[in-house]
Amino acid sequence: MKKKWKVILFSIIGASVLLAVLGALYVNNIGYNNVKHMYLLESTGKSVMRIDSDTPSRERYLTKEEGDPQELLKSRMEQEGWVYSQQEGSGYFFKKDGREEIVTMQQWNHFYIIYSLNAGIANLED
Repeated sequence: MKKKWKVILFSIIGASVLLAVLGALYVNNIGYNNVKHMYLLESTGKSVMRIDSDTPSRERYLTKEEGDPQELLKSRMEQEGWVYSQQEGSGYFFKKDGREEIVTMQQWNHFYIIYSLNAGIANLED
């Protein structure tokens, strides 16, 4: 009977350690800041949220891949006065006052999309 309890106890401890290691690997793979942004996007109910960018001259926005992310991008840019002109690969071209801006869209982590554009061009956030 004593041996049975030891097996159960070590099984529970082993499963807990395995879950902790898998969770740590997931967070390490994605990055803590990115997990934080995913959580904030989910918990605030926003459809688009600004996230940190590696370069100060670029802005990045995170959105879920629900519905049609291409149409969401086009409508957000049109709200800022930009007119959609064409798409080439992951680049979406918009024009405004004789200027042209390219917004790139990147599939990220299965269920999320990242929009990237030059800083100060448009605010895509809710």
